[in-house]
Amino acid sequence: MSWIIVSVWPTTTEKDKLLKLYENWVRILRFNFSHRNHEDVEKILINIQEVENQVAWDFCLLADLRWPWIRTWDREVPITYNYWETFKVVSKKNLVDIPQTMFCDYKNLVRDIAVDNKIVIDSGLFEAKVIEKKKDHIIVKALNTATLTSKRHINLPWTSVKLPSLTDKDKEDVLFAAKNHFDYVALSFVRKQEDVQSLKEFLNYNKIFNIKVIAKIENQDWIKNIWDIINVSDAIMIARWDLWAELPIETIPDHQMRIIKKTKREWKKVIVATQMLESMINNPIPTRAEISDIFYAVMQWADYLMLSWETSIGKHPIKCVRIMNKVISEAQKYI
Repeated sequence: MSWIIVSVWPTTTEKDKLLKLYENWVRILRFNFSHRNHEDVEKILINIQEVENQVAWDFCLLADLRWPWIRTWDREVPITYNYWETFKVVSKKNLVDIPQTMFCDYKNLVRDIAVDNKIVIDSGLFEAKVIEKKKDHIIVKALNTATLTSKRHINLPWTSVKLPSLTDKDKEDVLFAAKNHFDYVALSFVRKQEDVQSLKEFLNYNKIFNIKVIAKIENQDWIKNIWDIINVSDAIMIARWDLWAELPIETIPDHQMRIIKKTKREWKKVIVATQMLESMINNPIPTRAEISDIFYAVMQWADYLMLSWETSIGKHPIKCVRIMNKVISEAQKYI
């Protein structure tokens, strides 16, 4: 049986909404600590506890950690890059000499990236190819036209990014989660088994023994390390949002199927996440493709399907859950 994980805040934080989620078989609530502070979460936890006093079972709580983001500059005026335009990308702000120069806050960018590698910005809305490396910057060529605003997220496909698996903010969030009886912690951008082990060592050092670790698969490094990652994790999340930016999009369905098979072979739980009912953030009905996506995820034996923006900022959170439940029930008939 596949279950639903729902991301909360701000759309689904009121007690009546939480109760409706429970009545529609939602048992796991996800908190995205990339966008929430502890004060926000504490307010929701009060409502959750009051709802739990009315029902038979408590919710399971999942803390999704942020990981060190890679971002563009903080600028007031949007900037447009045109198809096939060449421009500089720097990792030191004092080297931004003209408006078209792009700043990337990953300090090892020039050292780590290779010629012909891509830079993917704003979840794939803009892509550029590295055509030359200089001492203190790289030259890239735009692969499409796009207008970028401030602090856009950057993916570096096929570049081995040397960033810590657990930041100071992540550690604070883990301690907060333990204090508030969370059941799961999801570690973002897991690249190797040592990333998961570092989180487990932090949990053990702080005598936190009741939290299970979910490894989020969302970049290319999993391909060579997947078995090791599965073995040290309590569950696997296929985070398709960043995975889509890191790998060719036509390969994602195959990768999803293979990760599920490998995870289930080791008797671990697996979550399929992001864009399952993306169109319902604004629309009252899903697309046919989204229904098929949910159906085949269940047919592949995914244990959990996760709703993200659909239930955190969407206009129809309860309807999303009801539709997903219907599709899951229908798919179960064929297993």
